[in-house]
Amino acid sequence: MRALVAGLTLAATLGSAAAAPGTVRGRVTITGKKTQALDPSRAVMTTRGKKFVPEVLVVPAGSGVSFPNEDTIQHNVFSSSEGNRFDVGLYGPGPGSEVILKEPGVVRVYCNVHPQMAAFVVVTPTGLAARVKADGGFEIGAVPPGAYELKAWDERGGTASLPVEVRSGEAAEVSVSLDGNRFKKQPHLDKNGRPYEERGATDYP
Repeated sequence: MRALVAGLTLAATLGSAAAAPGTVRGRVTITGKKTQALDPSRAVMTTRGKKFVPEVLVVPAGSGVSFPNEDTIQHNVFSSSEGNRFDVGLYGPGPGSEVILKEPGVVRVYCNVHPQMAAFVVVTPTGLAARVKADGGFEIGAVPPGAYELKAWDERGGTASLPVEVRSGEAAEVSVSLDGNRFKKQPHLDKNGRPYEERGATDYP
């Protein structure tokens, strides 16, 4: 079973650059892991053992993500997510290709060869983002003072948002709840919009 995870972002009008940065910390009822504030950069999601490692990345818009193949078989990583569609094509062991994810949102990543392979890249509008820790807590540091919108996302719990005001040198405490009770996992389609089970053996090198 996939571990519960969340991506958290802040985006709003910033305060005076001369003011001391503050902190946003709080609790979300979804597990995950803390990350530092992010700048557009390069991230890696590896294919290993017919799985994506890690299953979730959090990157700011404009970042490049590569998909090296550590298996001895071929993969075809793709996404049909609006605004960040890509298809790296069929490739064997090696460094793979890099794609640039420009639009904020949740990018659902699959393999066109192996239907069980699924992962997510949460593309945030700013570098002010964090993965949530196992106890539900998170902290986003170095936040310029100002009014923000905090968004939390989880595969099972969906998205929630709330306003947050960060004051100079202070920590803003927030609490977010996501309801995963109605979640039902649905099979995804291949890169051509077909159900995997309807394809022939030649589609699976």
